[in-house]
Amino acid sequence: MDNILDEVAKTSIQLMLKEPFYGHFFSSVLKKTSEKTESIATTLTNKQMIELVVNEEYWKGKLKGNTDEVTKNLRYGAIKHQILHIVFKHILRVHEFGNKKLFGIASDLATNQYIDSNQLVGDSIRLEDFPEFKLDRGESVDYYYKRLADELNDMPQNSGGEDGGDETPTPSGGGEGDDQNEDQDENDQGDGQDENEADNESNNEDQQGLNQAQQRLKELLESDNHEHLDQHQFWEDFQELSSSERKMMDTLINESIVNCVNRLKTKMHGSLPAGLQQYIDLLMDSLTPNVNWRRVLRIFTASSSRTRLKNTIRRPSKRYGTTPGIKIQRKQKILVAIDTSGSVSNDELKEFFGELYHIWKQGAEIYVVECDTAIHNHYGYRGKPPEVISGRGGTDFNAPITFANEEYMPDAIVYFTDGYAPEPQVISRKPLLWMVTSQGVSEDAWDHLPGRRVKMTKQV
Repeated sequence: MDNILDEVAKTSIQLMLKEPFYGHFFSSVLKKTSEKTESIATTLTNKQMIELVVNEEYWKGKLKGNTDEVTKNLRYGAIKHQILHIVFKHILRVHEFGNKKLFGIASDLATNQYIDSNQLVGDSIRLEDFPEFKLDRGESVDYYYKRLADELNDMPQNSGGEDGGDETPTPSGGGEGDDQNEDQDENDQGDGQDENEADNESNNEDQQGLNQAQQRLKELLESDNHEHLDQHQFWEDFQELSSSERKMMDTLINESIVNCVNRLKTKMHGSLPAGLQQYIDLLMDSLTPNVNWRRVLRIFTASSSRTRLKNTIRRPSKRYGTTPGIKIQRKQKILVAIDTSGSVSNDELKEFFGELYHIWKQGAEIYVVECDTAIHNHYGYRGKPPEVISGRGGTDFNAPITFANEEYMPDAIVYFTDGYAPEPQVISRKPLLWMVTSQGVSEDAWDHLPGRRVKMTKQV
C-alpha cells in the first residue's frame, strides 16, 4: 500500500510542475489507501481534516491505461476531480439540496469541465452528455442543479422510470384438463404480448421526447452503481457536521486556497481556466476586507448594541457574593441595505458583499434589503451572496429606513451605496452607518447622508 501512496505522491509532483495550484492545494490534504471505497473519494477524519482515500485495486486497475501516458493522465484527472470538489466546497453543501443524486450529477458537471477529456474515465459525467439542455460552461453547482431539476420536471412523467408501465393482471382461478391448457395458451400469448408491449413502450418513450440529454439524466438517476456518483456517499460525513464545525471546515479550505494563491502569486493566472480563476478571485476578494471593519464596527456598534440583565446561578454576585448573580448579555441586530441601483456597478456590488461577509463574521445577526427606489428583496444573511441581484433602477434612500423603523427594528443600519441620491426624508430611529464606494460621492459632497460615513478605499 505504501507503493500506491508513493504513486499518488508522484501524481502530486506532476500537478505541482504542470498546474501548481492543484499541486500546492493537494499537499494540504491527507492521503491514505482504504477498501471502504471502490474507487477514490474525499472523506472526513476526526471531524477536523479532509482526507483522500484511494482503493488500491482501483488505482492499479481502472486508472491504469494501455500506456504510461494514458495511466498518468487518468490518475492525474482523478486527483484533480477530488481537489475541485473540495475547492468548490461541494463536500460542505450536500445538506442544502433535496435531491442528493441530482446534486452529485450537478457537482460533477461543475467539476469535470475543468479536466481534459483524456484525463477522464469513460463513464465520467460531462457537459457534452446533455447537448439538448444547452448548459453554460463555467457556472456553479447551484446553476447546474437548478437546470437539471427544471429539465427533470419537464420530462414526460412515465419516462422517469420508477413508476413503470401497467402490468397485465394474472387470471385468477382455473379449471382442469382442456381448461388448464387453454389458460396456459392464453398465458403464453399474454407473455408474448407483454414482451411486445414492453418493446413498444420502450420505443414509444423515445418517440415521446426523450432526447439524448434526457435519456442520460434518467440513466444516471436510476443507476444503483455508478462509480463517480458512489464516491459522493462519503460526503455524508460532512453533512453530519454542526454549523460551527462546518464553518470551521469552510475556513480551513479558504486558508488552503489563500496559501496557494500567496505562494504562487501571478504564476497561477496563466495555468488555470478562466471560470476557475474567476471563482478564486471572487473568493479572495470576499476574504480580503477593503475597510478596517474591526475599528469601524467597534466605534459604530458601541452605541448600537443592546444589553440586558439576566439572573444566573452559575456566577455569584461580585458585589454581594450571593446567588443568583447578574449576567450582562449583549445583542447586535443589524439591517444592511444594499444599493442595487443602476449607478452601482457589478464590481461595487461584489465589494459590498465582500464587506458584508466580514460584518457577519463578527457574529452579528444580519438582515439584508436590496433596494433602488424601493425594496425588491430582503432576507437573512448566512455568509453567501445571492445568485441574482434585484433592482437596477434609480436610487431612493427612504424605503430601507422606513423598513427599519416600522418592521425590522434593528439596533443599527449599515447602508452600502455610491451615495448618488437625494437626502432621505425619513429620519432613522437607529444609528446609521453609510459605506460609500471608492467611486461614489466624494467626501466633501456627502453631507446629505445623515449619520456616520465611511469611504470604502483600499487599505494599504
